[in-house]
Amino acid sequence: MGYKLELGAWSAVFAVPNALVDRYIKEADGDQLKVMLWLLRHNGRPYAAEDLAAALGITPQRVDTALGFWMKSGLICSVDTPLDTALTPNHVESPTPVAPQPKAAPTQPQRPTAPKRMLRPDGLYISERVESSPEIRRLVEEAQNLLGKTLSPALSGTLIQAHEDYGLPCEVILMLIAYANKIGRANTSYIESTVRNWADSNILSIAAAEEKLRELDETAIAWKRCENAFGITSRRAPSKNESQFAHRWVFEWRMPDELLNEAYNRCVDNTGKVNMKYINAILESWHNADIHTLKEAVDERIAAEARREGAHKPSYDLDEYEKYDIFATEK
Repeated sequence: MGYKLELGAWSAVFAVPNALVDRYIKEADGDQLKVMLWLLRHNGRPYAAEDLAAALGITPQRVDTALGFWMKSGLICSVDTPLDTALTPNHVESPTPVAPQPKAAPTQPQRPTAPKRMLRPDGLYISERVESSPEIRRLVEEAQNLLGKTLSPALSGTLIQAHEDYGLPCEVILMLIAYANKIGRANTSYIESTVRNWADSNILSIAAAEEKLRELDETAIAWKRCENAFGITSRRAPSKNESQFAHRWVFEWRMPDELLNEAYNRCVDNTGKVNMKYINAILESWHNADIHTLKEAVDERIAAEARREGAHKPSYDLDEYEKYDIFATEK
């Protein structure tokens, strides 16, 4: 007599990675989970939205919405490229064998497509990554040394995502943290927004980060000089446009403080308010005219006013005209 293990429905199973539950169970809705489970069940085979809709009993529009969520998370790619995600188990065989597709020649590595809004991992995932990855553990430890305190779960999660989801090297992340700490903005919100900005700007190397930090330092210096020249006492952070104007005036056009102040005064005199575009137009005219001192700017204004007065001067001489008496009679 023979014996066997009676598994019933458990004789055919597929794996659902822990990370799928740990990181996305709170964010994903029913349609999104249905789509992911179906794709995991079929081991990454590509399916059209209509096929998924028929299999899942939902509309193609709902399938598209669900797929969009996972594509933003970087876990599903479009059908024109092979589906290859970190959450898809590699050891489960597809029920229907699929002929292997030729792969294109490797190109320069690119950062993964990351979501526009960070979906921070929970404490369990953070603990697992710190425990299992020496690189992540070093990142967290060195960040704590730079800040002189234990990282909050939110900031720890942001740093892990900066590396894993946005593709920033650990060294670049630490440079960002050091800069944020220097300017007194080492908080989760600032670091998260800067991570997204750097990733979008392809600042993914130490050299690129050094160049960006140099630009940020110069912008801070330039805005400080503009504050002093314009009499701004609020010490507020400049807007993006103000930062760009200030950097241009000070480091590209190399305008001295006296010309910054003169441009500000002329702007307020003529418009009754501070208008950065108006100030930029004045400074640009001086830059193009190679004017670098207050005396040159004043002389240029006097010459311009003289030209305007000359253009409107009457074609006759009033003094000579007054000497002429039309009622005079010849003797």
